[in-house]
Amino acid sequence: MTQVTRRSTLALLGTAAFAPVASPARGTPRGDADLIVIGAGLAGLHAAHLASRAGLKTIVLEAASRAGGRVLTLDDVPGAPNAGASQVGAGYTRLRQRASELGVGLAPDTGEARDTALCVNGQVMRSSDWAKSATNPFPDTMKQVTPGSLLFRLAAAANPLKTTDDWRGTIGRSADIPASDFLKSQGINDEGLRLADIGLNANALSSYAMLNVWRTLLLFRQDAALGPAGSISGGAQRLTDAMARATGDLRLESAVTAIEATRTGVTIHLSGGRSLKAPFALCTLPFSVLRKLAITGAPLVQRPAIEAMPYTQIVHVYFEPASRFWDSDGLPPDTWTDGPLERLFAVRDRETGLPNGLMLAWLNGNGAAWIRGQSDAGIASIIERELPKVRPAARGPVRIVRTVRWNDENSLAGGAYMHFAPGQVAAWSDTLAVPAGTLHFAGEHLSRVATGMEGALESAETSIAAILKQAGPLRH
Repeated sequence: MTQVTRRSTLALLGTAAFAPVASPARGTPRGDADLIVIGAGLAGLHAAHLASRAGLKTIVLEAASRAGGRVLTLDDVPGAPNAGASQVGAGYTRLRQRASELGVGLAPDTGEARDTALCVNGQVMRSSDWAKSATNPFPDTMKQVTPGSLLFRLAAAANPLKTTDDWRGTIGRSADIPASDFLKSQGINDEGLRLADIGLNANALSSYAMLNVWRTLLLFRQDAALGPAGSISGGAQRLTDAMARATGDLRLESAVTAIEATRTGVTIHLSGGRSLKAPFALCTLPFSVLRKLAITGAPLVQRPAIEAMPYTQIVHVYFEPASRFWDSDGLPPDTWTDGPLERLFAVRDRETGLPNGLMLAWLNGNGAAWIRGQSDAGIASIIERELPKVRPAARGPVRIVRTVRWNDENSLAGGAYMHFAPGQVAAWSDTLAVPAGTLHFAGEHLSRVATGMEGALESAETSIAAILKQAGPLRH
């Protein structure tokens, strides 16, 4: 597919103010709307905004009782932490512009580095003691690098990508190897691989393409050159809440069960036997959810990707320990461990930045498998057993405050975010967003340049531009 740039998108949408253009149905929708958007996450809400400004009658369908998708702020948890989406890079121009238009503020990132305690093979220490620890399996040149930083430290020194297009080109394809193979080539032994796997925000080193890492590092470097990152004031969900309020026809608790797509229109089947028709539809569901829906009619060239694209399994457990154990043992509140609790973070007050007494256990990838099917009572029992092994001063009962499952137990997410497995970039990157008739696709998993929240908005702009371009010939 020819890449649609932000400049060409704005040109198709009209002026910088997105002046209305003729609808694909000559002003009268052929069905219930000109465009039906499936999913009210960042991509869906932004696409609906752009489509409406371009003159299209638009309906947005969302299965959940709230908009925002994987953008989630836990307002009922002390500190109101973000449990999905957080950092706003300096280069997030789309997101920053939309936030400004909606009157949503941005808070500066303090950039404060936090010390972390380590517990490896039963040995508890400060991160500064790791280099001399008998449990450290890394080569001499890497002894000072903590397990959670190893992959990115080594990858940064060997990044073959120079531009944001390289990951899909010849350079990227020659470097499309498993992360485990890359670490082995850098002299990391099996024990080192085991430790590096724990801090990986993916499912496993062996099924994680190095292109994910190198693309991320390139974007981080480019973003850092533009200035410091920030965050949405009051929590990331303040942005999607504002976007939802600005969306004209947003229908919550409207679960899609099947999609019929042709070259001339789309029929969306909903729970309860209802259906909607429109000349165009835009599906922003992650592939981990879309694979559960029946899509019939026009050829779906990305079906293999929909069926097999990996999504990182992440579970957040917010809990209250029996005491502020970090005050008594003299170690930092945050802990990295090779046990089942993996990574522990102190939840901090938004105003003071100080620990408020709650902890977050961040479980991801294959290491999160133990939590599947566990009730809060079962999770509390396991934390009560495991936490003193990591921090001996942390003894006593644990109260679970909130569990957020970004895994396949969550039918509306299926995972926290996508990542490519080795070989999938070459096989799929050029076909992921190909329309099925007049059914188009968007979402952070389809972005070409940016990733994360900005990538979701990028894909929305690209898809709306493609819909408007396709609408022109269909009017005649």
